[in-house]
Amino acid sequence: MRQLFCTKNITIILSLALFNFVFLSAEYLFDGMMAYVTDSQGVVHAQNFILGASVIGFLGFPAFCRLCKKVDKYLVSFLCAIICAICLFFIYGHDSYGLTLTAGLICFALFGIAGSAVCFYGAQTIVNRRQTAKVIGIAYALGVFLQYLNNNLVKNQLFQTTVIMTFMAVLLILLHLMNNNYVSLQKGDYEISDSTAPQAANPKVAAVSLLLAVVFMTCIFSTLDNAVTLVHASGDFDIGQWPRLLLAVSGLVAGFLYDLKERKYMSIMMYVVTLLATICIVVIEMGGTFVSGLILFYISAGFFVVFFMTGFMDLSYQMRQARIWAGIGRATNNLCAVLTSAISVALLSSANRMAILIVALLFFAVINAALFLYYAQLHEHTGKKEQLPQDAVSPMSEEERMEAFAQAFKLTEREREVLQVLLRSEDNVQEIAEELAISRAALYRHITSLNEKTNTKSRVGIMQFYYNWKK
Repeated sequence: MRQLFCTKNITIILSLALFNFVFLSAEYLFDGMMAYVTDSQGVVHAQNFILGASVIGFLGFPAFCRLCKKVDKYLVSFLCAIICAICLFFIYGHDSYGLTLTAGLICFALFGIAGSAVCFYGAQTIVNRRQTAKVIGIAYALGVFLQYLNNNLVKNQLFQTTVIMTFMAVLLILLHLMNNNYVSLQKGDYEISDSTAPQAANPKVAAVSLLLAVVFMTCIFSTLDNAVTLVHASGDFDIGQWPRLLLAVSGLVAGFLYDLKERKYMSIMMYVVTLLATICIVVIEMGGTFVSGLILFYISAGFFVVFFMTGFMDLSYQMRQARIWAGIGRATNNLCAVLTSAISVALLSSANRMAILIVALLFFAVINAALFLYYAQLHEHTGKKEQLPQDAVSPMSEEERMEAFAQAFKLTEREREVLQVLLRSEDNVQEIAEELAISRAALYRHITSLNEKTNTKSRVGIMQFYYNWKK
């Protein structure tokens, strides 16, 4: 638990939580203001437009990073914050449909960039990547809980808008802290407890299969969401605000369950959750108890969000375009929700229960196949790691392995000593320097020398190189 709540992880948790809060609260505010200038169908269309704009923002993060290299990043961030604040006040003012929609599109495009940045920096700087799901689960629960408090305790819409803007400013500060942590990682000054984490044997195959699974999962969950919304809109059942708390709890529980045994059972758990969601659609459409379907929906939704965020943040570490892949889960979820919304509503409104059942089962079959392929890639990598000491490496003690490594790369006695401490230590660079009784600058020189001799670029790189090296 000490590693989970270290300073860097707390920064990541707060950043993810504030992003979830700002995004969900701004979406809630936008829908409420659009209701003053258009009918219910127009609100649905406008919501789809802003979700589409957020997808553009998620995918545009690499281009935004290139812009920041040419222009002062603090200036660009400040201008983006000012633009978001102006757009939020235009949304609050809701003077016309066109102006409110335009403000929403700009605002959510910038939110998409911020979300992609949070996912990327979080994936790159997290301390102990075996705890990624816990970090995401805690952050998601906190973000949803903050939105619940804002919607229920703050009744004045102007004050709600001000709260969103304030939290957005705090998010911007945290993003700069995460960026600084990322820069420190590149230089080798990085606190890390374990550089290993679940990885895919073929990252591209794993990414495509996970992407396919998320696409069809989104179709299932979007249809389930629409089924719940239609019942609520009909007046037959008042959902109220309490399910938001259930959503927060499910996300928190999912994070801790997914991280069991290095996420060995995450895909299996998600398979069960998707099965429950599919059954839930059938129950609601067949006239079953609505409350049970509602509870299953919110429980499964929390598990789903933590699943796709954890999966893609893990895979981003192995992908060349890490800035896109870290946040691609959220982008895919938003895009598919937009594209399938009208179709699922039409299907549910048609009352053709047989068609609904067939479509749900077909989607579930595709999800099952995609999850199996994704899990197989992770399992294949794990299997290779387990067989490595017997099949690929001759039996050596740790001392013999270190001696062979030092001879192979012509390490000095001091460099060997530094490497041994780096491999076993959970401390930061300053604490390691004190343990070795050398200055921080001297330690940096030794790490730089180790990087040059092994053709690596950071402290993390030399550690991974050592563990993967074969005599």
